[in-house]
Amino acid sequence: MTSFTASLLNKAIVWESAVGWTPECLDEGPGMLPRYKAAGFSFLSMTMGADWDRPEPTLRHLAQQRRWFDARSHQFRVVETVDDIRAAKSEGKLGIGFHLQGASPLGYDPVLIESWYRLGIRWMILAYNTRNPLGDGCHEPSDAGLSMLGRAFVAEANRVGMMVDISHAGIKTSLDIISASERPVVASHSSVRALKNHERNLTDEQIRALAARGGVMGINSIGAFLTDDNSASVGALMRHIDYVAQLVGPQHVGLGLDVVFYQPFMTKLYDSGPLMGQRGYPRPPWADVKPESLPELVEALDRHGYDEASILGILGENFLRVASQNWRSASSNPTRSEK
Repeated sequence: MTSFTASLLNKAIVWESAVGWTPECLDEGPGMLPRYKAAGFSFLSMTMGADWDRPEPTLRHLAQQRRWFDARSHQFRVVETVDDIRAAKSEGKLGIGFHLQGASPLGYDPVLIESWYRLGIRWMILAYNTRNPLGDGCHEPSDAGLSMLGRAFVAEANRVGMMVDISHAGIKTSLDIISASERPVVASHSSVRALKNHERNLTDEQIRALAARGGVMGINSIGAFLTDDNSASVGALMRHIDYVAQLVGPQHVGLGLDVVFYQPFMTKLYDSGPLMGQRGYPRPPWADVKPESLPELVEALDRHGYDEASILGILGENFLRVASQNWRSASSNPTRSEK
């Protein structure tokens, strides 16, 4: 590691948008946390539930995980605000946040958004890969867009302060979300379709629309989304980061590495039906860029001519900006008239 990299990581808030933390991921999960911390990450957002999960089991899982992290407060800080993330960094702790990949844990009922926000959920994907009552996922051939219920979800998320995430959504659904939202939205862990033609990746139209409204795109490091041979490397990840930065500016790029440390679960999911194979996914194990590659990525950004402010933005400040434009204090009680 160069002295420049060490100095920059010492001051950076490094934000990772997608860490699998549903019950299926927990055999391997706790062993990954020291690796993220040692590599220089400051904040991890953990997936508490997905579109295949129901409300009561997800609520129980979130409560159990909050208790697990709180019991280790010498190592972790569960964050509610942007200031909490910065405080965790200054305390030498790993900041922990929570999100949902799909609206099923809410029973597709927007009235529950505020309660989940108060419990610590800070952003939410509305539609995960396939169709649900809110809209079409990225693998639905109809690409029908956001439903009336989906629009109600966006409006309520804006009121409450919960970020909306367009990863896994269909093209029209994501564009509808961006247009409907009064606050910037994110693509927490997506890559570039112009570089790898996969339905999970974002088109230039989506990227431009996201950036035009102030949003940020976290680049996914899974090889299936990076390269034609499904390999993963810092160089391949850098191609996608640089593409977005050149297209819309480095202030709209972040990290959503989505490291697949739970390969047995993904293999079981892949083998449970034909959908993943039909939609362009290789059979696991999947290649990805591990947390330990963070210093190498910083050095690649430096070699590509990114200045310090841009690198700090890509590592975390860009996501922090969007979070500050969405999140409210956990103790606040927004009224229906708030915007």
